[in-house]
Amino acid sequence: MPRSWANEKLEFRCAMTIEQCVSAQLQDRFKPGTRLLLAISGGADSILLAQMLRAMPYRVTWAHINHQMRSNSRADAVFVSALARRWDLPCDIAQVNVPKYAKRHHLGLEEAARHLRYQALAKIAARWRCAAILTAHHADDQAETILMNFLRGAGPAGLAGMPEVRYWTTSRTVPIVRPLLGVTRREILRTLKKIKLPWRQDPSNRSVRYMRNRIRHVTLPYLDKLYPGLAGRLVQSADIYRAEEEFWRGFLPPYLRKTVRKDGRTMTVVLPRLLRYHKAFSRRILRHILPGLSFQDIEQVLTLARSPERTAWLKLSGRRRVKRKKNTLVVA
Repeated sequence: MPRSWANEKLEFRCAMTIEQCVSAQLQDRFKPGTRLLLAISGGADSILLAQMLRAMPYRVTWAHINHQMRSNSRADAVFVSALARRWDLPCDIAQVNVPKYAKRHHLGLEEAARHLRYQALAKIAARWRCAAILTAHHADDQAETILMNFLRGAGPAGLAGMPEVRYWTTSRTVPIVRPLLGVTRREILRTLKKIKLPWRQDPSNRSVRYMRNRIRHVTLPYLDKLYPGLAGRLVQSADIYRAEEEFWRGFLPPYLRKTVRKDGRTMTVVLPRLLRYHKAFSRRILRHILPGLSFQDIEQVLTLARSPERTAWLKLSGRRRVKRKKNTLVVA
């Protein structure tokens, strides 16, 4: 049986040193001298990436986001600032109020922190005219993300995990690049100890109050005892799902043009076309025009599409509404 592309890619990464892995990722995308923004928390992974970048031909600015969720979070900012001065690198520090934002927008603390972090990074990247934002997410983060998405009931896009390159907004301004996705946490810690670089320990990372930490400290270690090597297989599966998602993104546009008409902030879905497709294909079209909806929401929309009766507006998350009007679905 031939090996899958995902396995070959993973084996190729494992054959390289961490520095070679990072360098290969960046050389494919950026010319020497390009200004890049490094999101640096002070933790082991971002400190190692910062060290690797020192030997590469890029102009690097650091960005540290203080989420103000811990009493000692200011100490992390002080540590990062001091290291930036010692290495003679520009460093931009931003503060965000996660609890206040979470309460106002009815979000969990983890999701609110993520929103504010990337908003702040995008502003800093624009201020410094950076070509990309680099984050230090690694293979263990990827495995945790995939399992977390699975437990939430995610579809193929969620099971594809974090891509190596993505955009925070649909305007596709500054890409987010993750050059350490092929590197494990164990490799990162071993390398840092070998070169004797200090880093900050975030005590909140040990708290099982947050879902990701429960996955990291309880669920994955338990499952890995039952099925050794599970984290690596989750990462391989994500590579396969990502390749399939890329295929579908290229395949969908001509069918979208035939099936969906856009008028300002309203879209009209032609039902005879939508319902002619295989159910899996219809779901993909609906997920494309209604991103972020749960499986249950998409099934509600499909049920509405098959209903012969006119209906009231169906209210969905993200302040979106759908109703059936003759042979169309109106999405507002």
